[in-house]
Amino acid sequence: MTGTHRPLSEWVARIDPVPTVPTVGTNPINDGDERADARGLPLFADGWTRRAVTGPDRGPVLALHHPITGRTYAELDDNGAPLGIDTAGAELIERIEASWPRPELGADTLASVAVLSREIRYLLLRRLDQEGTPPPEAFHTLPWAPVTELASVVAQLIDGAGPPPLSDEALDLGHWVTPAALGVTGPLEQLYEGLAEPDPVRAARGATALCTGVRAADPARFPAGVAAALADVVRRLAAVNPFLRHTAELAADRLTGAPASGLAAVLDSDLPKAAAGAGDRTVVRRLEGDGPLSVRTEVTAGRRLRVTVELAVEATPERERLLAAYAGVFAPVVMSAAGGTTRYWVALEPRRRWLSGTLDVPAPPGRFEVAADEAVTGVWGLSPLSMDELTRSLAGADRAGLRAWRAAAEHTPSGHPVRQAVRRIEEQGDTR
Repeated sequence: MTGTHRPLSEWVARIDPVPTVPTVGTNPINDGDERADARGLPLFADGWTRRAVTGPDRGPVLALHHPITGRTYAELDDNGAPLGIDTAGAELIERIEASWPRPELGADTLASVAVLSREIRYLLLRRLDQEGTPPPEAFHTLPWAPVTELASVVAQLIDGAGPPPLSDEALDLGHWVTPAALGVTGPLEQLYEGLAEPDPVRAARGATALCTGVRAADPARFPAGVAAALADVVRRLAAVNPFLRHTAELAADRLTGAPASGLAAVLDSDLPKAAAGAGDRTVVRRLEGDGPLSVRTEVTAGRRLRVTVELAVEATPERERLLAAYAGVFAPVVMSAAGGTTRYWVALEPRRRWLSGTLDVPAPPGRFEVAADEAVTGVWGLSPLSMDELTRSLAGADRAGLRAWRAAAEHTPSGHPVRQAVRRIEEQGDTR
């Protein structure tokens, strides 16, 4: 990328030149191609300058001007309205774009970015994230206050308090902070809705997705107050949901910078000679943390990997409520080797003092890693997957595991990948 000035928004509209009264509101979006993304149109390849021009309501709007052709295009928001900005704001964006994709973003510049409209801040930071290497503090200029507000209320709801009033912005976080992190604000909203209604399934889905999103995010992109509020939420989730405890605690530790201990081990399918010489010899590793989740890995001389996952959660009315919300409990196990990464799901069968499940699959050649840090999920968490992705997990399940898969399939609609995968295994003649 160079310092070429291009649209920040997907939508633009031509502004008729002076002395004609500006008519951006009647000119077609993207010159008639609304489905196109203005940011990639050849029209804006070169020669444009950034400026604030008079819009249809006589207020200044963000625009691009071509000095040679005289054409001017206003940038539009999601509703097709021009993005308002003053001259100083347009000049600020011009300076940032002039040194693209590595603009100088000192404290004074970021302070000026922070007072731009939330629409323009979002568009600017999105482009920086996609094309440049902005410092983490650049994302602190996004509109975070509603996120902190909603997180604080969610923490109260987890503790059993009634839903307090929220601002309109907190009730609809939208996409405004997604340049900093994906998979955080949407799940936070879903968790709030599930707790406020209440809807246990929605709450469980939101909690699981939130822990996943927070673990994947760069914590330095969150302002300190936001990171603290989100860490408070996921720690409370860890306290009330033992299925999520391991991943929730990892997520909270990541947000706060605390040391984190994951469940991962490097294994080798080429066993030592002493083990390889006997057909019944194996190499066993146990992965345990402070919480209820533990994993036992076993590599056999026949280059098989056997993984046993256990959740030490005793049968209580609360566990029964969680089981009802999950409609099947599945622990992701990720195997990484030189040939790539494979994700399996271990179906956990409830017992009196724990839930457990076993996976038996071919081990990749040589050294490989097995990790079990991703969030345990319900059957709803498997909806986005393909039948093929799930079939390999069912193929590695033992009789108890396959029984758990079949029970979960009963809670899914026709066409759900779990139901399809169970049907495929049965059609292949599996009699377990």
